[in-house]
Amino acid sequence: MREQYDRTRLLDEIWAEPICKVAPRYGLSDVGLKKLCARLQIPTPMRGHWAKVKAGRSIPPKPALKDFQGDPRQLFKPLDSPARAAEPALADERYQAIVAHEQDPANRIIVRDGVVRWHPLVAATRNAFQKTRQNERGLSVPHGKGIEIAVSTGQRARALRLANALIRALEVRGYRLVEGNRHVEVEMFGVRLTLSIVEPTVRSDYVPTEDEKAAKAHGRWSYWPRYTFTPSGRLEVKSDSGYGGCIRDSNRQHVEDQLNKLVMLMAKRALVLLQYREERAEAEALRETQRLHALAQKELQDAEKHKLTALRAAAQRWQEAQLIRAYVDAVEQASYSCGDGPSDTQLDYLRWARAKADWLDPLVVAPDVLLDQVIQIPY
Repeated sequence: MREQYDRTRLLDEIWAEPICKVAPRYGLSDVGLKKLCARLQIPTPMRGHWAKVKAGRSIPPKPALKDFQGDPRQLFKPLDSPARAAEPALADERYQAIVAHEQDPANRIIVRDGVVRWHPLVAATRNAFQKTRQNERGLSVPHGKGIEIAVSTGQRARALRLANALIRALEVRGYRLVEGNRHVEVEMFGVRLTLSIVEPTVRSDYVPTEDEKAAKAHGRWSYWPRYTFTPSGRLEVKSDSGYGGCIRDSNRQHVEDQLNKLVMLMAKRALVLLQYREERAEAEALRETQRLHALAQKELQDAEKHKLTALRAAAQRWQEAQLIRAYVDAVEQASYSCGDGPSDTQLDYLRWARAKADWLDPLVVAPDVLLDQVIQIPY
């Protein structure tokens, strides 16, 4: 489980001391800590803040820390944080088991000169070399979706033997081979890794032939490439274009002696990617929890607002009803003050007005035949 930054603690620290003193505790520079605070949505003191403190001048108080509204993944400390081990994948028990297995001399992957039984994928790749195409460096690659091999003709047999030994060793260890978008991929711990065998080339400036020089001298069109690529005679075996591990021929060791090391590198890459996926899933789960909580709070808030709106409307109707009743009483009182009381017409009006006040009053049940109708006018 990756650790999260304590936003409250960091806020207290950067408002208690200058950033240059706080930054080393987090293994960051001043600028790095400022960027971290920006990502974590933590307000930092303005420029000149500590100069004002030193001079005894008034300064703004420490602001309140608002709820984090960004990507929850930003709250996690990075894998290479000084607070964690320098090699996080090495702490994984699965990786330790793989290292122990691959370092056992009894499990050494051996590339034999004479192959008795070819793996079906390697056999298919070997057959695919009958119809080849050249890559941008002039190396032949097999046509189709077999194993990714790009080597010169002189290194082809060796590359196929390497592929055969490695593929069989991976299957024996329980790793699955799957057909990828272009080439075969190895599945480790649910993570797919590409596998390729390549022969590096040596680049040199292109030297035109005498015929090409003569053609150019006579004004005839002639295309000259800028560089010439010469096969180096050495092989490299890569996983995930080298990100998942790479072994290569050297003056001291050939790739045939490093296949177990490649398996360890591939397993390490797969576990790191798996860890990243798990952390991303954890962050997404946290985001979804926050979203559902926010939706629930929004629903409660909307319900409360609806009740408040209804309350205000009822209070307003009650107030209007009271105002109408007071007015009607005043009209009736005025009719007695000026004469013998209200006329029949005025009495009808007063009864009508009091009925409307009762209809408006939410505390009185007084339906109105006309006002309660829902009239829909057809088009």
